[in-house]
Amino acid sequence: MKRLLVFFFVLLSFIAISSTTIIVHYHRFDGNYNGWNLWIWPMKPIAMEGKSYQFTDQDNFGVVAKITLDLDLEQVGIIVRLNDWQAKDVAKDRFIDIKDGKAEVWILQGVEEIYTKKPDTRPRVFFAAAKADNVIEAYLTNTVDTKNVNIKVKVDGKEKKVLNVEKADPTDLSKTNYIRITLADKLTEDDLKKDVKIYIEGFSPSTVYMLDVLDKFYFEGELGYIYSKNRTIFRTWSPVSKSAQVLLYRNGEDKKPYKIVNMKYMGNGVWEARVDGDLDGIFYKYRFENYGKIRETVDYYSKAVYKNGLKSAVVDLSKTNPDGWFNDKRPYMKTPEDAIIYEIHIADITGLENSGVKNKATYLGLTEEGTKGPGGVTTGLSHLVELGITHVHILPIFDFYTGDEENKNFEKSYNWGYDPYLFTVPEGRYSTDPKNPYARIIEVKKMIQKLHENGIRVILDMVFPHTFGIGELSAFDQTVPYYFYRLDKTGAYLNESGCGNVIATERPMMRKYIVDTILYWINEYHVDGFRFDQMGLIDKKTMLEIERKAHKIDKTIILYGEPWGGWGAPIRFGKSDVAHTHIAAFNDEFRDALRGSVFDEKVKGFLMGAIGKETRVKRGVVGSIQYNSRIKSFAADPEETINYVACHDNHTLWDKNYLAAKYDKKYKWTDEMLRNAQKLAGAILLTSQGIPFIHAGQDFARTKNFNENSYNAPISINGLDYQRKYEYLDVFEYYKGLIKLRKGHPAFRMTNAQEIKEHIKFLPSRKRRIVSFVISNHARNDEWKDILVIYNGNVDSVEYELPEGEWNMIVNGKIAGTDIIEKVSGKIILEGISAYVFYKNK
Repeated sequence: MKRLLVFFFVLLSFIAISSTTIIVHYHRFDGNYNGWNLWIWPMKPIAMEGKSYQFTDQDNFGVVAKITLDLDLEQVGIIVRLNDWQAKDVAKDRFIDIKDGKAEVWILQGVEEIYTKKPDTRPRVFFAAAKADNVIEAYLTNTVDTKNVNIKVKVDGKEKKVLNVEKADPTDLSKTNYIRITLADKLTEDDLKKDVKIYIEGFSPSTVYMLDVLDKFYFEGELGYIYSKNRTIFRTWSPVSKSAQVLLYRNGEDKKPYKIVNMKYMGNGVWEARVDGDLDGIFYKYRFENYGKIRETVDYYSKAVYKNGLKSAVVDLSKTNPDGWFNDKRPYMKTPEDAIIYEIHIADITGLENSGVKNKATYLGLTEEGTKGPGGVTTGLSHLVELGITHVHILPIFDFYTGDEENKNFEKSYNWGYDPYLFTVPEGRYSTDPKNPYARIIEVKKMIQKLHENGIRVILDMVFPHTFGIGELSAFDQTVPYYFYRLDKTGAYLNESGCGNVIATERPMMRKYIVDTILYWINEYHVDGFRFDQMGLIDKKTMLEIERKAHKIDKTIILYGEPWGGWGAPIRFGKSDVAHTHIAAFNDEFRDALRGSVFDEKVKGFLMGAIGKETRVKRGVVGSIQYNSRIKSFAADPEETINYVACHDNHTLWDKNYLAAKYDKKYKWTDEMLRNAQKLAGAILLTSQGIPFIHAGQDFARTKNFNENSYNAPISINGLDYQRKYEYLDVFEYYKGLIKLRKGHPAFRMTNAQEIKEHIKFLPSRKRRIVSFVISNHARNDEWKDILVIYNGNVDSVEYELPEGEWNMIVNGKIAGTDIIEKVSGKIILEGISAYVFYKNK
């Protein structure tokens, strides 16, 4: 009985419902609380989804919210936001610690710190930044009269003479809250490492952060660790730090370093430490003192890390090279237009059970040859080889933040990886041993080597416009606070990316980092190309520097990206900028002409009988060059356009077409008709000038169960289902035949605009939804004299009169390749939603 009572009370303790009460006081200096609310989410002991809470009361501090959660919590995350994410008061995620189920905090507008006691609400400086060595700009909570204001600037308590105070915005009046201060004497290099503060009468003192003033401290040399068996050099750039140290650890889990090494300031912003002995396998972090705080961080130039990026690691990179690595060569490619790109995700391509791959969802999974799926279809690497593509575009495999690297359950923990943490280290989730800093490096090299051996080049997806987090969640921010990000005048992180922050690619030391990263992947990992996420947010000078340095190594390295950023963001390198740069842009005009809107599932494209798409299809056919006064677009050369109808974003092509078909009031779409649309898409992409890009599984009607944003959906949604390949084998064989055709005939891969204008002639059609053209006179020395291509976007069959002569049909609505299907002349019947290719040599 006693045991039963004990058990009963223990059980009650588990099922008893505890609660947490949080009181949040919020003060705005402008007094405008309209629309401001809280977003709060449980963080510890377990992270959960958040929800919004309103301020319901007022006090002499501002507004008050009292939140009760039916959970026993230790910590919650908090964001003060305007309406439904119209703005954030402070960009970074902040956290409230809870004791005994209660917490009461005070938050000031624009101030990062969360107070546990009521703070001073006097006017203050929101943000002050050194724009030059004698210019400071400050944004204030309240206005001052620039003609009559008492301002002092002190460096470690020593006053710097103020020469002038004026409005920073020329459109302001003399009374303004945005001021520019000019100093009589310049801030020295040594001053930048000290506590620079601004004092305004009636305002709380404020730290001055070093921004543009740091741009002149450019360092060309190597950063990160430089290893040799006898000594390792640690070198980092932090011109704002009073001191810097290297913390050395024997194990990745160690809490305390076994050795702390003081770094020496070498000038030009660089700190260096030289440690004797063989440090191979040792872990390290940096510790900086700047702006009155001690900050610890991993090295943003890390080459290797412990699991989840907890610590950087020193490794002897010569030990990471697989057998034969020095004989590894890029598969032969003459020009960029010869590329046929296939976009994959490491976990997707081998992650499902029916892939037949032993090392599922790993780098090593892509090294396994001869793997089979349902009905004996090829899978994984063998699937890529059989299809015949020339390049794989791999979704991010740099070290990204989301997810525990030891958690291999991709059904419950999956991510595309567009949340960067460290750009020069492979992600550990796809490694067989994320704790071992060597494993992920060796396995990525083995994967690239095996792909090269099979004639496939490798393109990495890079996400330079933003990082997962800022502040403590960013190695950049911990090393040089604020410098590496774009900020507004209030000191808030700009959100041009739509991901909470945007990297300042235009800053010289960030530009150096980006270029160094690209060259590192090329030289150390033998990578053959790069896709730039939200390339429109990267400044033009940086993109041109990437192109210059990469193509100095190998002119066939492919560079391309998205010519856009977040919603409404200013574009710095878009479609209007790529001409004559040897950098390509995703061709969204061609995409939308073919599939319809990516934002409205009801809107069909040419592939499903939409009207009025012919001219835009023709623009895509000629590689988006300036073909004539009407058929013209953004490219100066066909290498500058990436032609696609689907990628990881938005619905798969099959899902998009299936959904659009549901809204079609004229036709009842069958599975066969949708297959035809899938085939027509491949035919248009692979017979158009430019660089074709195929979404993984597009070649067998891939579905994601209509999930249009599957960045964190389970592997059962995202994984390549090879049962689908077996069931839609006719679509796969069709794509395979088209690829064979394109690879075998250079007429589809012309290398300049003049060739295209000389050899391609569009044919008139009395029917709408028909695009037809002839590639004439052995274009690019093709063995076929004349090639006729016809796309029929009509749902119904159409009669078509061929140009004069007898033509050899090699592609129709069912079959694609280079073998002659039949010889035809005169009038023929084009099947609905279909493509045809013919040639003749007379």
